Amino acid sequence: MAETPDPTACADAAQAAGAVPPGPWRLADVPCDFCGHADADVLLAGRDRAFGLPGQFAVVRCRTCGLVRTNPQPTPESLPTAYPEAYSPYQGGTRSPRPPAGALRWALVNVRGYPLGQPAGPVLRALLGPWARWRLNRRRNVGYLPYTGEGRLLDVGCGAGRYLARMAAAGWTAEGLDSSPTAVRVCRDAGLVCHEGTLPGADLAAGSFDAVTLWAALEHVPSPLATLRAARDLLRPGGHVLASVPNIESLAARHFAAAWYGLDLPRHLTHFSPATLARHFEKAGLEVERIHQRARPTFTRHSYAWLAEETGKGRHRRLARSRLLVGLMAAAGRLTGRADDLVAIARRP
Repeated sequence: MAETPDPTACADAAQAAGAVPPGPWRLADVPCDFCGHADADVLLAGRDRAFGLPGQFAVVRCRTCGLVRTNPQPTPESLPTAYPEAYSPYQGGTRSPRPPAGALRWALVNVRGYPLGQPAGPVLRALLGPWARWRLNRRRNVGYLPYTGEGRLLDVGCGAGRYLARMAAAGWTAEGLDSSPTAVRVCRDAGLVCHEGTLPGADLAAGSFDAVTLWAALEHVPSPLATLRAARDLLRPGGHVLASVPNIESLAARHFAAAWYGLDLPRHLTHFSPATLARHFEKAGLEVERIHQRARPTFTRHSYAWLAEETGKGRHRRLARSRLLVGLMAAAGRLTGRADDLVAIARRP
């Protein structure tokens, strides 16, 4: 799957490269993507902690529908400046993962219809089905969508292609889409099919995919609603859309405020809660099947690392390295229904 950036790696790479490369940089006020209204309340303001782009970036909540967005935000022409080649999701090679094996393979074949072997008999499927479904709903396996139709999958914002390679190994005909020439080159060098472009805007046939995934991508696009509608149009009936986003209502978001890693200003343009994410899917003509909440310990570690950089306090560095604290915060988020990350899975009727 696509990855959120490692702030330490980003900062080191940016410093070595002379920080952000020159390019157009302009901000503009934008209305709410969901309801179109402009009135909003300022929640906080923060800076670009990864690459040091100039300015403070306000995070506001729409007074009409409650959607949280960055405003003003980079114009479409300025967005590439926020993603230099040092941006970590574009970096690194893509390994060739092994096909799923053992219990996971059995669950994929017998519950999700994957073409990885012969299904078991009806009695065994009935006996082991509940266990297999539980296993597939675990955090590490949530990306294994039901295998439908011809098994053609598009990963939007695919980065270096790690999720693409994983799904290809599981039997999907997997293709990527990314606006970054660097990411596209990395994927193609690894032997993966990858298109350069955006959604909407990509030259792809309507109704030609069985799944569209947006791992850590929807928060980056100027109009999440337009992107979800375009994803719906690419699907065959019965196909699925998956999107993962940081949870603006998480305990960590409240605790760290402007230093929360999930904000990633100014690259994250929209900041979703479970309710606003579900409403976006529904307005795009997709039926939400479930929204998973996932703990992301890396969010806590990186947030403390950002605080340590800002304050110079060794206490924050020690907290960033404390497995006990990071684990307790992750558990608290899960137990309260305010975990770090949301994964929505929806179906085209």
